[in-house]
Amino acid sequence: MSQLEDLLSFNQKFVAEHAYRSYEAPSRPTKKMTIVSCMDCRLIELLPKALNVKNGDAIMLKTAGGMVESSCSNTMKAFLFRSMS
Repeated sequence: MSQLEDLLSFNQKFVAEHAYRSYEAPSRPTKKMTIVSCMDCRLIELLPKALNVKNGDAIMLKTAGGMVESSCSNTMKAFLFRSMS
């Protein structure tokens, strides 16, 4: 089975079993914070656990190097778009 087939198969089961319900959260972050982080794949589970942040607690922006270079950067545009929606 290819990786894509494996992902799609898992997703079908995930949806059919309503496993997503445990991840439901409000549209606004409950802790009213934004975390800018490196997009390193090792941080997917580690960072939230290290900061005690759960699904729906904060907006997480993952960028190369975890940097916001200016107020007009794409990272800031993404944050502003997300916080206004």
